[in-house]
Amino acid sequence: MKAARLLNLSLLADPLLRFSMLVYICVPGMFIGVNVTGMFYLQHVANMSPAATGMLMLPWSMASFIAITATGRYFNRIGPRPLIVIGCLLQATGILLLINVSSATLLPAVAFTLMGAGGSLCSSTAQSSAFLTTRREEMPDASALWNLNRQLSFFAGALLLAQALNLAQAWLTPLAAWHGMFIFAAGMTLLPVPYVFRLNNTQVLTQLRQENS
Repeated sequence: MKAARLLNLSLLADPLLRFSMLVYICVPGMFIGVNVTGMFYLQHVANMSPAATGMLMLPWSMASFIAITATGRYFNRIGPRPLIVIGCLLQATGILLLINVSSATLLPAVAFTLMGAGGSLCSSTAQSSAFLTTRREEMPDASALWNLNRQLSFFAGALLLAQALNLAQAWLTPLAAWHGMFIFAAGMTLLPVPYVFRLNNTQVLTQLRQENS
């Protein structure tokens, strides 16, 4: 009797599923990492109070809601490519703005607004794209891979940025190390952009129209 496979890794040959998993690691994963490590930075380097840093999730949540709504409205019209590109650019810009934040400016709120919009554009687009070309009988295995990747991306983002910060602190001044970590996180956020241009966006749109007709 054959033992059942725990994970069907052959499904990673599907370009859309594989790309969507990459997006989750590089965009929501990086935001979680920035959020976890960045709270210490905002309170101890930018001198923001714990209450003020906690309030930053309000503009993030509002921007996230708008981005999710926009994805639902425009995904079937324009496909994943423009949404992913815009989302990556917005989140990367928000992360880079953290380099110049202080308790006396609105930059932290602007940064979290951009990260909320960009991250949610990418995550909701990735979720909408992941299983478009997956056969019905493969959906349980594909869902297992997707959910595992989703959970690992949150852990990996925080771990990767913490390690990047530790490494930078061994060679740079504390402030420069923080800035280097944010630049690294922004670069990781942009990693899906060159890959999204390898996807056939026109073919995805054709398939969406066929499914909705």
